[in-house]
Amino acid sequence: MSVESLERKFFELKGKLDVGVITEEQFKSEVEKLRFQDSTGRWWMIGAQSGKWYSFDGARWIPGTPPHDQPTPAEPKPAAAPVVAQPIVTPLASSQPATVTPLSEPPPEKITPPKSIAPPPQPEHIQPTTPALRMRPIPLNAQAQLRRFPIPGWMLVLGAAAVAMVGVVIFWIIVENFVPGKPISSFLNNVTGVKPVATVIPGSVTISSAGSVSKDVSTILAMGDQLVTQSQIDGAITQYQNAATLAPTSALPLTRWSRALVFKGLTQEAVTKAQQAIQRAPNDAETLAQFCRALIWNGQSGDGIAQCEKATQLDPKNANAYAFLTEAYLLARRSTDAQARAQLALQLAPQSVEAHRAQAWFLTMQGQKDQALVEWRQTVSMEPSFYFRHFELGEVLRVYFNNPAEAVTEYQTALALYGGYIPTVNRLGQALLAVNKPKEAIPHFQRALTLEPGNVDNYVYLGIAFGQSNQCGQAIPYFQQALRLSPENAIARKGLSDCQAGKAPTLAAAPPPQVPLIPPIVAPKP
Repeated sequence: MSVESLERKFFELKGKLDVGVITEEQFKSEVEKLRFQDSTGRWWMIGAQSGKWYSFDGARWIPGTPPHDQPTPAEPKPAAAPVVAQPIVTPLASSQPATVTPLSEPPPEKITPPKSIAPPPQPEHIQPTTPALRMRPIPLNAQAQLRRFPIPGWMLVLGAAAVAMVGVVIFWIIVENFVPGKPISSFLNNVTGVKPVATVIPGSVTISSAGSVSKDVSTILAMGDQLVTQSQIDGAITQYQNAATLAPTSALPLTRWSRALVFKGLTQEAVTKAQQAIQRAPNDAETLAQFCRALIWNGQSGDGIAQCEKATQLDPKNANAYAFLTEAYLLARRSTDAQARAQLALQLAPQSVEAHRAQAWFLTMQGQKDQALVEWRQTVSMEPSFYFRHFELGEVLRVYFNNPAEAVTEYQTALALYGGYIPTVNRLGQALLAVNKPKEAIPHFQRALTLEPGNVDNYVYLGIAFGQSNQCGQAIPYFQQALRLSPENAIARKGLSDCQAGKAPTLAAAPPPQVPLIPPIVAPKP
């Protein structure tokens, strides 16, 4: 089987476990079989809890990406522990030191990870260890020869100098970090006239050469903003956390932090972070604007309108406030007000991606497909490496413009840019169902179910995908589980009825909503 086949098998097993078709023991036993050796002899295995790939380096399982361009060998038979190459010491004449000759490694295909080290099936639970170098004992006569081998005097002098230098460096570090006043730096500064210069370390906080922390928050925030547009949301959040630590009274790091959380779908956390920012800057227009959007995406559009309106009163030139207010007014079915705010946002900031997004939503709600798509594609062209722009364009194509084929491409791009946004996986599956590719949709719903087991839609659509693939026997448990979680779910009830009657379940075409789609809320991990 190929790597993709092994992944599909894993998510199929995980789905069966979630609905009680197989037991925990059966699941673990089957997952243990999902391993293979690549052409270099390296072992690969899927972690039972995470669904991620791990490779075996001879002592531990480490996360990695397996090669996808080669077939997977058949499951090997159990073998003894791998042979560890051990050097052999060969004694020479008394005038020369012993020579170490390593044994040649056995062929890679004969090495199998020892059962004492390989995890039962969860490599992510194995604690990292460091492989120890094992050597055969040196023969006594060779030890004597080594002891008689003289060490040149110049080597002793260099060794002593190196030890002394290390001692000086350690002493300097201790004085610089633990002695008040930093006497060494002060002395050097007075002699040379050179002042300590702040150095920005990418991915970290700003540290000065004198050891003190420089609060260059703007540099760190700029780095976080850049990471967001590159779909590195978790890295961006780390930068905002660093900035918040360095500037404990500033609202700006918390505002950016809230914005990043919104794009991850963690809207309640985003609201909380924005509230903390407002406590520090209650009259800052940008802070209020970002709070407005967090409230809107958290399903509190009424409260969001109040915050955005307050932001525009404080700063009539804040384009973000007008852009977010456009979305809020559309949700409240105030299209005339929304149109005015969208136009104003574009006038104030014609290069703002949020202003173009607001105009795109207004045109979409007005049914002006061609003009709307121009604006939507403009948002993507302005931030081509930001997954959310592709995800939202996919949503509009699938839900409002009846073009699931192009939506598939946008979802796939979004998923390739950032696989951590779980709704993309489910939406890709739905788009594949819409283009009559249920078998291709199954692994996406299985993956979505593994990543978000509490989401009823994942059970429902996985049941639909199995049913439309003529596998109603596989579909029924998913419909039943969906109804246990949500007894009034009409799609699950109809799908179960169709399958029990021997018919493939169908999805009724639904008219597009009359308001913008609020991005899905992602449940935070416990």
